[in-house]
Amino acid sequence: MPYRVELREQHNHGHLICSPATSEPHHSLQAAGEAARQDAVEHAKAHRVDVRVQIYAPSGQLALGTQVRHFEVAAARSAARPRLVAVSGGR
Repeated sequence: MPYRVELREQHNHGHLICSPATSEPHHSLQAAGEAARQDAVEHAKAHRVDVRVQIYAPSGQLALGTQVRHFEVAAARSAARPRLVAVSGGR
């Protein structure tokens, strides 16, 4: 039985998010976590909302729960941008 991912906006009772990570089964907790994180980050960036990530084990019990905060994603994205430097080539 596979691991199941659930993504919600804002908190545990927010709107469900439909994404590739939520619609396909995952063979391991690591695979589910990687897919969930990627989809949560993309949704947080696009809609500027916090995303609650929950991964359920094959038994149906919650195996992992975390949150992706949109302001942290935005800060990380702007910090990773390369800076342009003007170079003058005097000949």
